[in-house]
Amino acid sequence: MLLLALSGFGVQAAQGGTVTAEAKTEARRMERFDLRADRTGLDYRVFLVRPAEPPPPGGYPVIYLLDGNATVPMMESVIGTEPPDSYGSAVIVGIGYPTDGPFDIPRRYRDLTPPTPPELIPPSRDGASVIETGGRDDFLAFVETQVIPSVEARLPIDRHRRTLFGHSLGGLFSLYVLYTRGDLFQTYVAADPAIWWSGQAILKEQAAFLDRTARTGVAPGTALLIETSGRLVERPLPAADAERLKRLRSGQTGREVAATLATVPGLRLAFRDFAEESHGSMLPLAVADALRFAFGRNPD
Repeated sequence: MLLLALSGFGVQAAQGGTVTAEAKTEARRMERFDLRADRTGLDYRVFLVRPAEPPPPGGYPVIYLLDGNATVPMMESVIGTEPPDSYGSAVIVGIGYPTDGPFDIPRRYRDLTPPTPPELIPPSRDGASVIETGGRDDFLAFVETQVIPSVEARLPIDRHRRTLFGHSLGGLFSLYVLYTRGDLFQTYVAADPAIWWSGQAILKEQAAFLDRTARTGVAPGTALLIETSGRLVERPLPAADAERLKRLRSGQTGREVAATLATVPGLRLAFRDFAEESHGSMLPLAVADALRFAFGRNPD
């Protein structure tokens, strides 16, 4: 159900190299609207950036960004007011939350994860909050049946040029969509995906994906970019919680997943490691790479 539609406004680089949703430009225009998920009754905020130029013959390419409150301003700072090459034709869709902050941590835990046994859930940031998990299929249904149709009702979109970007748990979700609904998007970007979550449960979906694609390959044009960070920044936690978190986060990373997926017939695969960046500091760099990758360019 559509709750709210706000008048269009633009985004541009503000002073100091930052971007705000309220900054204005005559080139690209952003509107935001709230949607209530049919299956859960939860409210989401969608940020839609409209190109200034007319659509290509097949429609605009579109990039869907998870954590849209944070990632849409990052993407628009990359595109800028005078976009290079064909980047200006990209429609940017941020799927976020009705909050003024960049992230809604409790909501993203729910939306981006499988049902997770309590013993495999990491300690919360405040040490007291209960982390709710298991909403990824509800969230995927919301994206497929409500967000995408809402965008395509507003703009002519090339349905063969959809990109999905996610970071951390969002990267995990991007891989899950590729493994289970690979026809929904053509290009996937998983930035520092949380492969470790729930005892590396994603590797079960990966095994099924590998078995299936060994026989059939992937849909023509399917592409995946995986990126990882190399600098660990420890959260301030009690010693017991820190040790438990370390154990939970052990196992494969995006690097090993990328090496395994290199065998998938027909998959355009790229990998990049930001050795000097942390899990958090890599995010704007990964967003920039997602734009280039969506237009057929591998990261530098």
